[in-house]
Amino acid sequence: MSVRPEVLGLILACAAVTLVPRILPLLLARRFSLPPWFETWLGYVPVAVIGALLVDQVLLTGPADGFLLDPQRLVAGVVALGVAVFTRSLGYSVIAGVVVFALAGQLW
Repeated sequence: MSVRPEVLGLILACAAVTLVPRILPLLLARRFSLPPWFETWLGYVPVAVIGALLVDQVLLTGPADGFLLDPQRLVAGVVALGVAVFTRSLGYSVIAGVVVFALAGQLW
C-alpha cells in the first residue's frame, strides 16, 4: 500500500493542528502558577464533561420534540455515571459506558 505525498502531508498537518492547541497550554502552565480560584474552577471541568456526554448520549436521542429513553443507552449511562462517581476518571467512565452499551446491545 502506498500513500500519496499530499495525503501524508494532509495527515501530518491535521495532527499538528490537533496537537498544538493541546500541548501548548500544558507547556505554558508549567511556567506559571495558577491562582487558587482557577484551580478550583478547573476541578469542575470533568463533572461538566461527563454531564454533557451523558445528557447528549442518553437523554437527547429521541425526536426533536421529546426524549426517548432507550434501555440500552440508559443502562450504559447509569454505569458510566457510577464509574465516574467512584473513580473520578473520565477515561474509565467512557470505557465502562461503551463496554456496557455494547454488552447491552447483545441483550436487547
